[in-house]
Amino acid sequence: MRMRKIMTNTSSGSRVRAVILATILSALSAGVVPCMAQVVPVPPTPPAPPAPPASEAPRPPRAPRAPHLFGDEGVARIDTTVAFSPSGTVDLSLVSGTMRVSTWDRSQVRVVASTSGERSLQFDASNSHLSLEQSRDGRGSRNGSRNGGDVGSASYEVTLPAGARATLSSVSGSIDASGVRGPVEVSAVSGSVKLRDLGSTLNVQGVSGSITVVNVASDARVENVSGRISLTGVGGSASAETVSGPILVTGVRGDRVHATSVSGSLDFAGPVSPTGRYDFETHSGTSNIRLASNANVAISVETFSGSVSNDYPGATRRRNSYSDDDGSNYEYVIGRGSGRLRVETFSGSVHISQGNQ
Repeated sequence: MRMRKIMTNTSSGSRVRAVILATILSALSAGVVPCMAQVVPVPPTPPAPPAPPASEAPRPPRAPRAPHLFGDEGVARIDTTVAFSPSGTVDLSLVSGTMRVSTWDRSQVRVVASTSGERSLQFDASNSHLSLEQSRDGRGSRNGSRNGGDVGSASYEVTLPAGARATLSSVSGSIDASGVRGPVEVSAVSGSVKLRDLGSTLNVQGVSGSITVVNVASDARVENVSGRISLTGVGGSASAETVSGPILVTGVRGDRVHATSVSGSLDFAGPVSPTGRYDFETHSGTSNIRLASNANVAISVETFSGSVSNDYPGATRRRNSYSDDDGSNYEYVIGRGSGRLRVETFSGSVHISQGNQ
Protein backbone atom coordinates (compact mmCIF):
# COMPACT_ATOMS: atom_id res chain seq x y z
CA MET A 1 0.00 0.00 0.00
CA ARG A 2 2.74 2.40 0.92
CA MET A 3 4.59 1.65 -2.32
CA ARG A 4 1.42 2.26 -4.35
CA LYS A 5 0.85 5.54 -2.50
CA ILE A 6 4.37 6.74 -3.24
CA MET A 7 4.03 5.80 -6.87
CA THR A 8 0.69 7.58 -7.01
CA ASN A 9 2.20 10.69 -5.47
CA THR A 10 5.13 10.50 -7.90
CA SER A 11 2.82 10.22 -10.85
CA SER A 12 0.71 13.06 -9.57
CA GLY A 13 3.83 15.29 -9.14
CA SER A 14 4.94 14.47 -12.68
CA ARG A 15 1.54 15.39 -14.02
CA VAL A 16 1.59 18.65 -12.05
CA ARG A 17 5.02 19.53 -13.37
CA ALA A 18 3.90 18.68 -16.88
CA VAL A 19 0.87 20.92 -16.52
CA ILE A 20 2.99 23.80 -15.17
CA LEU A 21 5.53 23.38 -17.96
CA ALA A 22 2.79 23.35 -20.60
CA THR A 23 1.25 26.48 -19.05
CA ILE A 24 4.60 28.35 -19.11
CA LEU A 25 5.26 27.36 -22.73
CA SER A 26 1.75 28.47 -23.73
CA ALA A 27 2.20 31.82 -21.93
CA LEU A 28 5.55 32.44 -23.61
CA SER A 29 4.08 31.73 -27.04
CA ALA A 30 1.29 34.25 -26.27
CA GLY A 31 3.73 36.92 -25.13
CA VAL A 32 2.56 36.84 -21.50
CA VAL A 33 5.03 36.46 -18.68
CA PRO A 34 3.59 34.27 -15.94
CA CYS A 35 3.53 35.57 -12.45
CA MET A 36 6.07 33.00 -11.39
CA ALA A 37 8.72 34.38 -13.81
CA GLN A 38 11.26 36.81 -12.32
CA VAL A 39 11.44 40.06 -14.31
CA VAL A 40 14.64 42.17 -13.99
CA PRO A 41 13.51 45.82 -13.61
CA VAL A 42 15.01 48.38 -16.06
CA PRO A 43 16.01 51.70 -14.39
CA PRO A 44 13.93 54.61 -15.70
CA THR A 45 15.58 57.25 -17.95
CA PRO A 46 16.13 60.47 -15.96
CA PRO A 47 14.00 63.36 -17.26
CA ALA A 48 15.72 66.09 -19.36
CA PRO A 49 16.35 69.39 -17.54
CA PRO A 50 13.76 72.05 -18.35
CA ALA A 51 14.72 74.60 -21.06
CA PRO A 52 15.71 78.00 -19.64
CA PRO A 53 13.31 80.87 -20.22
CA ALA A 54 13.81 82.90 -23.40
CA SER A 55 15.06 85.86 -21.37
CA GLU A 56 17.83 83.72 -19.83
CA ALA A 57 18.82 81.80 -22.94
CA PRO A 58 22.46 82.44 -23.90
CA ARG A 59 22.96 84.76 -26.90
CA PRO A 60 25.79 84.76 -29.39
CA PRO A 61 28.31 87.54 -28.74
CA ARG A 62 27.76 90.76 -30.72
CA ALA A 63 30.41 92.62 -32.61
CA PRO A 64 31.52 95.73 -30.69
CA ARG A 65 29.74 98.91 -31.80
CA ALA A 66 31.13 102.38 -31.85
CA PRO A 67 29.81 104.74 -29.18
CA HIS A 68 26.65 106.53 -30.22
CA LEU A 69 26.15 109.69 -28.21
CA PHE A 70 24.53 111.86 -30.86
CA GLY A 71 21.13 112.92 -29.66
CA ASP A 72 19.23 115.29 -27.43
CA GLU A 73 21.51 114.58 -24.48
CA GLY A 74 25.13 115.53 -24.98
CA VAL A 75 28.13 114.68 -22.85
CA ALA A 76 30.83 116.73 -21.17
CA ARG A 77 33.73 114.37 -21.88
CA ILE A 78 34.65 111.72 -24.47
CA ASP A 79 37.63 109.40 -24.32
CA THR A 80 37.40 106.53 -26.80
CA THR A 81 39.05 104.71 -29.69
CA VAL A 82 36.89 103.30 -32.49
CA ALA A 83 37.61 101.16 -35.55
CA PHE A 84 37.65 103.28 -38.70
CA SER A 85 38.27 102.96 -42.42
CA PRO A 86 41.63 104.39 -43.57
CA SER A 87 39.73 106.40 -46.22
CA GLY A 88 36.77 107.44 -44.05
CA THR A 89 35.55 110.97 -43.36
CA VAL A 90 35.98 112.83 -40.07
CA ASP A 91 33.74 115.84 -39.38
CA LEU A 92 34.71 118.02 -36.40
CA SER A 93 32.83 121.17 -35.35
CA LEU A 94 33.87 123.51 -32.55
CA VAL A 95 32.27 126.63 -31.08
CA SER A 96 35.10 127.84 -28.86
CA GLY A 97 38.26 126.27 -27.54
CA THR A 98 41.01 124.30 -29.28
CA MET A 99 40.99 121.57 -31.91
CA ARG A 100 44.13 119.49 -32.57
CA VAL A 101 44.17 116.84 -35.28
CA SER A 102 47.03 114.43 -35.92
CA THR A 103 47.39 111.11 -37.77
CA TRP A 104 48.76 107.60 -37.34
CA ASP A 105 48.99 104.38 -39.39
CA ARG A 106 46.18 102.53 -37.59
CA SER A 107 42.65 101.84 -38.84
CA GLN A 108 41.26 103.59 -35.80
CA VAL A 109 40.24 107.04 -34.61
CA ARG A 110 41.21 108.21 -31.15
CA VAL A 111 39.01 110.93 -29.64
CA VAL A 112 39.68 112.76 -26.39
CA ALA A 113 37.34 115.72 -25.95
CA SER A 114 35.91 117.74 -23.08
CA THR A 115 34.04 120.96 -22.44
CA SER A 116 34.01 123.31 -19.46
CA GLY A 117 30.36 124.20 -20.03
CA GLU A 118 27.16 122.16 -20.22
CA ARG A 119 27.03 118.66 -21.70
CA SER A 120 27.19 119.96 -25.25
CA LEU A 121 29.43 117.41 -27.01
CA GLN A 122 27.62 115.36 -29.64
CA PHE A 123 29.48 112.30 -30.96
CA ASP A 124 28.57 109.72 -33.57
CA ALA A 125 30.73 107.13 -35.30
CA SER A 126 30.50 104.36 -37.85
CA ASN A 127 33.20 102.50 -39.74
CA SER A 128 33.42 105.17 -42.46
CA HIS A 129 32.15 108.41 -40.91
CA LEU A 130 32.80 110.08 -37.57
CA SER A 131 31.37 113.35 -36.30
CA LEU A 132 32.11 115.37 -33.18
CA GLU A 133 30.20 118.58 -32.55
CA GLN A 134 30.07 121.14 -29.78
CA SER A 135 26.37 121.99 -29.95
CA ARG A 136 25.53 125.62 -30.69
CA ASP A 137 21.87 125.51 -29.63
CA GLY A 138 22.08 124.18 -26.12
CA ARG A 139 20.81 120.69 -26.93
CA GLY A 140 23.12 119.28 -24.34
CA SER A 141 22.10 121.52 -21.43
CA ARG A 142 21.00 119.72 -18.26
CA ASN A 143 17.82 121.75 -17.94
CA GLY A 144 16.74 120.64 -21.42
CA SER A 145 16.56 124.16 -22.84
CA ARG A 146 17.44 124.37 -26.51
CA ASN A 147 18.20 128.07 -26.19
CA GLY A 148 20.00 127.96 -22.90
CA GLY A 149 23.05 126.01 -21.87
CA ASP A 150 26.61 127.26 -21.84
CA VAL A 151 28.68 125.23 -24.28
CA GLY A 152 31.81 126.62 -22.64
CA SER A 153 35.29 126.11 -24.00
CA ALA A 154 36.01 122.72 -25.53
CA SER A 155 39.21 120.82 -26.17
CA TYR A 156 39.52 118.28 -29.01
CA GLU A 157 42.43 115.86 -29.40
CA VAL A 158 41.68 113.65 -32.42
CA THR A 159 44.03 111.13 -34.04
CA LEU A 160 42.85 109.63 -37.32
CA PRO A 161 44.20 107.41 -40.12
CA ALA A 162 46.55 109.40 -42.33
CA GLY A 163 44.51 108.72 -45.48
CA ALA A 164 41.20 109.93 -44.06
CA ARG A 165 39.28 112.97 -45.26
CA ALA A 166 38.78 115.80 -42.76
CA THR A 167 36.15 118.54 -42.49
CA LEU A 168 37.02 120.97 -39.69
CA SER A 169 35.00 124.00 -38.58
CA SER A 170 35.16 126.50 -35.74
CA VAL A 171 33.41 129.69 -34.62
CA SER A 172 35.94 131.26 -32.26
CA GLY A 173 38.16 128.31 -31.46
CA SER A 174 41.54 127.53 -32.98
CA ILE A 175 42.25 124.69 -35.40
CA ASP A 176 45.61 122.91 -35.63
CA ALA A 177 45.93 119.92 -37.99
CA SER A 178 48.90 118.04 -39.44
CA GLY A 179 49.67 114.91 -41.41
CA VAL A 180 46.27 114.42 -43.06
CA ARG A 181 46.69 112.80 -46.47
CA GLY A 182 43.09 112.98 -47.64
CA PRO A 183 41.30 116.15 -48.81
CA VAL A 184 40.84 118.78 -46.08
CA GLU A 185 38.00 121.33 -45.79
CA VAL A 186 38.29 124.03 -43.12
CA SER A 187 36.00 126.90 -42.09
CA ALA A 188 36.60 129.36 -39.25
CA VAL A 189 35.06 132.65 -38.14
CA SER A 190 37.46 134.28 -35.71
CA GLY A 191 39.76 131.49 -34.57
CA SER A 192 43.23 130.91 -35.96
CA VAL A 193 43.94 128.06 -38.38
CA LYS A 194 47.27 126.21 -38.68
CA LEU A 195 47.67 123.37 -41.18
CA ARG A 196 50.84 121.41 -41.90
CA ASP A 197 52.07 118.53 -44.05
CA LEU A 198 48.89 117.80 -45.96
CA GLY A 199 48.83 115.21 -48.73
CA SER A 200 45.88 116.25 -50.88
CA THR A 201 43.77 119.25 -51.81
CA LEU A 202 43.01 121.97 -49.28
CA ASN A 203 40.12 124.43 -49.11
CA VAL A 204 39.97 127.00 -46.30
CA GLN A 205 37.43 129.74 -45.63
CA GLY A 206 37.87 132.25 -42.81
CA VAL A 207 36.60 135.61 -41.61
CA SER A 208 38.92 137.36 -39.18
CA GLY A 209 41.34 134.79 -37.87
CA SER A 210 44.81 134.20 -39.26
CA ILE A 211 45.33 131.23 -41.59
CA THR A 212 48.73 129.54 -41.88
CA VAL A 213 49.40 126.68 -44.28
CA VAL A 214 52.74 124.89 -44.57
CA ASN A 215 53.47 122.06 -47.03
CA VAL A 216 50.53 120.93 -49.13
CA ALA A 217 51.18 118.22 -51.72
CA SER A 218 48.38 119.33 -54.04
CA ASP A 219 46.25 122.43 -54.68
CA ALA A 220 45.47 124.94 -51.94
CA ARG A 221 42.68 127.51 -51.94
CA VAL A 222 42.32 129.96 -49.04
CA GLU A 223 39.74 132.73 -48.61
CA ASN A 224 39.65 135.19 -45.71
CA VAL A 225 38.05 138.54 -44.95
CA SER A 226 40.30 140.47 -42.59
CA GLY A 227 42.66 137.86 -41.29
CA ARG A 228 46.18 137.15 -42.47
CA ILE A 229 46.89 134.41 -45.03
CA SER A 230 50.22 132.59 -45.26
CA LEU A 231 50.81 129.83 -47.84
CA THR A 232 54.20 128.09 -47.84
CA GLY A 233 55.29 125.06 -49.82
CA VAL A 234 52.34 124.28 -52.07
CA GLY A 235 52.85 121.42 -54.52
CA GLY A 236 49.97 122.34 -56.82
CA SER A 237 48.25 125.59 -57.66
CA ALA A 238 47.74 128.22 -54.96
CA SER A 239 44.91 130.71 -54.56
CA ALA A 240 44.58 133.28 -51.75
CA GLU A 241 41.87 135.93 -51.44
CA THR A 242 41.21 138.49 -48.70
CA VAL A 243 39.63 141.90 -48.23
CA SER A 244 41.89 143.67 -45.79
CA GLY A 245 44.26 141.05 -44.51
CA PRO A 246 47.84 140.63 -45.77
CA ILE A 247 48.77 137.70 -48.03
CA LEU A 248 52.09 135.84 -48.07
CA VAL A 249 52.71 133.15 -50.70
CA THR A 250 56.09 131.41 -50.83
CA GLY A 251 57.56 128.28 -52.35
CA VAL A 252 54.74 127.32 -54.71
CA ARG A 253 55.80 124.45 -56.99
CA GLY A 254 52.65 124.48 -59.10
CA ASP A 255 52.31 126.66 -62.18
CA ARG A 256 49.18 128.59 -61.17
CA VAL A 257 49.20 131.26 -58.45
CA HIS A 258 46.44 133.78 -57.79
CA ALA A 259 46.34 136.30 -54.91
CA THR A 260 43.81 139.10 -54.41
CA SER A 261 43.38 141.68 -51.67
CA VAL A 262 41.55 145.01 -51.50
CA SER A 263 43.61 146.90 -48.95
CA GLY A 264 45.93 144.23 -47.66
CA SER A 265 49.50 143.76 -48.86
CA LEU A 266 50.63 141.02 -51.25
CA ASP A 267 53.97 139.30 -50.79
CA PHE A 268 55.12 136.59 -53.21
CA ALA A 269 58.47 134.81 -53.07
CA GLY A 270 59.77 131.75 -54.84
CA PRO A 271 60.53 130.07 -58.16
CA VAL A 272 58.57 130.76 -61.33
CA SER A 273 57.60 127.91 -63.63
CA PRO A 274 58.42 128.41 -67.34
CA THR A 275 54.80 127.54 -68.10
CA GLY A 276 53.38 129.27 -65.04
CA ARG A 277 50.73 131.95 -64.76
CA TYR A 278 50.87 134.28 -61.74
CA ASP A 279 48.20 136.91 -61.05
CA PHE A 280 48.27 139.43 -58.20
CA GLU A 281 45.56 142.04 -57.67
CA THR A 282 45.10 144.72 -55.03
CA HIS A 283 43.38 148.09 -54.77
CA SER A 284 45.51 150.02 -52.32
CA GLY A 285 47.80 147.47 -50.76
CA THR A 286 51.48 147.17 -51.61
CA SER A 287 52.76 144.28 -53.75
CA ASN A 288 56.21 142.87 -53.08
CA ILE A 289 57.35 140.32 -55.70
CA ARG A 290 60.56 138.45 -54.88
CA LEU A 291 61.67 136.02 -57.61
CA ALA A 292 64.27 133.26 -57.60
CA SER A 293 67.64 133.94 -59.21
CA ASN A 294 66.95 131.61 -62.16
CA ALA A 295 63.59 133.15 -63.08
CA ASN A 296 62.45 133.21 -66.70
CA VAL A 297 59.34 135.34 -66.75
CA ALA A 298 57.64 138.25 -68.43
CA ILE A 299 56.18 140.71 -65.90
CA SER A 300 53.27 143.06 -66.55
CA VAL A 301 52.33 145.77 -64.04
CA GLU A 302 49.18 147.86 -64.33
CA THR A 303 48.54 150.72 -61.93
CA PHE A 304 46.57 153.94 -61.79
CA SER A 305 48.50 156.00 -59.25
CA GLY A 306 50.80 153.56 -57.51
CA SER A 307 54.57 153.55 -57.81
CA VAL A 308 56.49 150.74 -59.53
CA SER A 309 60.12 149.72 -58.93
CA ASN A 310 62.22 146.84 -60.23
CA ASP A 311 65.54 145.87 -58.63
CA TYR A 312 65.84 142.41 -60.16
CA PRO A 313 69.32 142.04 -61.75
CA GLY A 314 69.22 141.78 -65.54
CA ALA A 315 65.55 142.64 -65.89
CA THR A 316 64.76 144.42 -69.17
CA ARG A 317 62.01 146.97 -69.37
CA ARG A 318 60.08 146.74 -72.62
CA ARG A 319 58.02 149.91 -72.63
CA ASN A 320 56.36 152.57 -70.52
CA SER A 321 52.98 153.72 -71.83
CA TYR A 322 50.38 156.07 -70.45
CA SER A 323 46.72 155.54 -71.24
CA ASP A 324 43.97 158.12 -71.47
CA ASP A 325 42.95 157.66 -67.84
CA ASP A 326 46.48 158.40 -66.66
CA GLY A 327 47.10 154.78 -65.86
CA SER A 328 50.54 153.28 -66.40
CA ASN A 329 51.66 149.93 -67.77
CA TYR A 330 55.10 148.53 -67.03
CA GLU A 331 56.51 145.43 -68.68
CA TYR A 332 59.73 143.65 -67.77
CA VAL A 333 61.48 140.56 -69.09
CA ILE A 334 63.69 138.35 -66.93
CA GLY A 335 65.69 135.63 -68.67
CA ARG A 336 63.80 134.14 -71.60
CA GLY A 337 60.48 135.50 -70.36
CA SER A 338 58.63 132.19 -70.78
CA GLY A 339 56.45 132.44 -67.67
CA ARG A 340 53.78 135.10 -67.18
CA LEU A 341 53.40 137.28 -64.08
CA ARG A 342 50.84 140.07 -63.80
CA VAL A 343 50.37 142.68 -61.05
CA GLU A 344 47.34 144.95 -61.07
CA THR A 345 46.75 147.71 -58.52
CA PHE A 346 44.93 151.03 -58.25
CA SER A 347 47.00 153.05 -55.83
CA GLY A 348 49.27 150.51 -54.16
CA SER A 349 53.00 150.43 -54.79
CA VAL A 350 54.71 147.51 -56.58
CA HIS A 351 58.26 146.36 -55.93
CA ILE A 352 60.06 143.59 -57.88
CA SER A 353 63.31 142.12 -56.58
CA GLN A 354 65.41 138.96 -56.37
CA GLY A 355 64.72 136.73 -53.43
CA ASN A 356 66.76 133.95 -51.84
CA GLN A 357 64.55 131.02 -52.93
